Amino acid sequence: MNKLLSTISSAILLMAGLCLSSCSDNDDIKLTGIDGRPSVLLSNGQVTASFAYSGNQFAGIQYPDGQAAHFNYEDGEFVSISYTPPKDVADGHAWVHFAKTGDKTYKVSHGGEPSMDIDYREEVALDANGLPIKVSFTGIFQQGANGEKQIKEGDRYAFLTFDPATRQLLRQEIYDNESNLLVKYTYEYDNASGSISHLEFPMWFLGWWYYNHVYSYDFKNVQFLNHHHNITKITSENSERNRSSVTYTYKYNKNNFPVSVFCDKWEDEEVGIRY
Repeated sequence: MNKLLSTISSAILLMAGLCLSSCSDNDDIKLTGIDGRPSVLLSNGQVTASFAYSGNQFAGIQYPDGQAAHFNYEDGEFVSISYTPPKDVADGHAWVHFAKTGDKTYKVSHGGEPSMDIDYREEVALDANGLPIKVSFTGIFQQGANGEKQIKEGDRYAFLTFDPATRQLLRQEIYDNESNLLVKYTYEYDNASGSISHLEFPMWFLGWWYYNHVYSYDFKNVQFLNHHHNITKITSENSERNRSSVTYTYKYNKNNFPVSVFCDKWEDEEVGIRY
């Protein structure tokens, strides 16, 4: 717990500094100058998210309201994410920890305030090519004076299918613990260079992220699909065969990287991407 609090405190100080140095207004935007390594997202000309880097490593995302996600590394390996809440929210720090548990498995535990003694856990399993093949929700656990106890059993899992050439997610099928299909998602892409194609993330992390944010169509979350090409359509089909879809339309620069995106679920909002 002391290590967790130390990690969160460090993230707060770092992200506060990042906000003062690069998020105060649009005149202070610091561009990476590298296509596929975004600096900021904009809406109506105003910064809605800015990206931090430490050398070649992705260090996190900062939002104008003070909310931030800091990506933590140990000995060059990505190990956790620390979240800080908006400036006017006292109770909202959160965390995600990643741990390798086998040659092809990773454990993910995450939680936050106000219940810092409770964490939710998933397991990510990889195939022979290192691509995530299954993400399982393994339960909710609580730390107490007498040790750890499980307060909820895992009740769902997802099978993920990736294109082995592009390593793009093609399909995600979510099942309950009795192997009943709950919902299936299919993903379509353009042929242009991805908006985050010059960022490096472990595939086990991307598999977990896609599973954990499967219901989101906000570009700050969806952009993690764009690590090779750019997502253009997400279609969902539930167990009753009811279908719905979300589409994304891009404008590109001369190097064929997206510089803006529009989603048909947004209300006349176009998100700009600056590198």
